[in-house]
Amino acid sequence: MTKETHTCSVCGKDSETTICRTCEAKIRGEILEEKDKVEKAGHTDTGRR
Repeated sequence: MTKETHTCSVCGKDSETTICRTCEAKIRGEILEEKDKVEKAGHTDTGRR
């Protein structure tokens, strides 16, 4: 049985998933940084509706 290969939607490299682990970690880090900025500014609205 062979593993299905994908191409990372962010960087274009071969990956086992739609987004490779490296890009996923970078995206999570960026989200956490933005969350910290919003919380430090005193805003609680995340923009979700």
